Amino acid sequence: MNVPRPASCSPRQFRALLLAGLSLFPLASEAWIITGLGTNNPRRVFLAVGNSGAFWANNATINTVTATLTPAQVVSGTPVAMTSNSTQSVSPYDNFTVCAPPAQVYVGAAYQRRVAADPGTATLQVTSPANLVNADGDAIPFTEISWTVSALGGDANPNAIPAGTFNGGTQTLTTVTQGTLRENCHTFAYANTAVRPSGTYTGRVTYTLVTP
Repeated sequence: MNVPRPASCSPRQFRALLLAGLSLFPLASEAWIITGLGTNNPRRVFLAVGNSGAFWANNATINTVTATLTPAQVVSGTPVAMTSNSTQSVSPYDNFTVCAPPAQVYVGAAYQRRVAADPGTATLQVTSPANLVNADGDAIPFTEISWTVSALGGDANPNAIPAGTFNGGTQTLTTVTQGTLRENCHTFAYANTAVRPSGTYTGRVTYTLVTP
């Protein structure tokens, strides 16, 4: 799989990218919801998936999440854990250790308005293609990849950014209210529900924070 990073932004949509890859050879839940960030003029957002720079800073890094299956794993039908090249272990907000890479990928989203009374809720979404594809055109549905969530030392807030499964389209993960940071760590897995042709399968997902 590949790890996400904030990349480009339009006036109202702020994006981070995640690459996903699978190599096939022949045959608890805690998080942080931090409130009281206040307002800012001009309004601003923070979105990070994987390695992050300073809080509120731009960062174009795109990390990866991958899994390499042995022949025995391919035919076993047993889910396979994915690992990342992200090294982000601390929260960009306060440098508190929240994740344990390479097994976990940091995900964080924050939102500040100029005036607290302005429309105050942003929406965190993720968009995935229908399939991961190899060089021969063979495909694995993106619905084979899911994630669980946790955060070291976090509170019992599983819905800060909930666990889920990619749906091959755009799905809403959570909402982020004005003056709030939501963050946790995602652990990705490949379901391995069928035997696939050998090859390296890749795909990219895009995380988007949509503001009013």
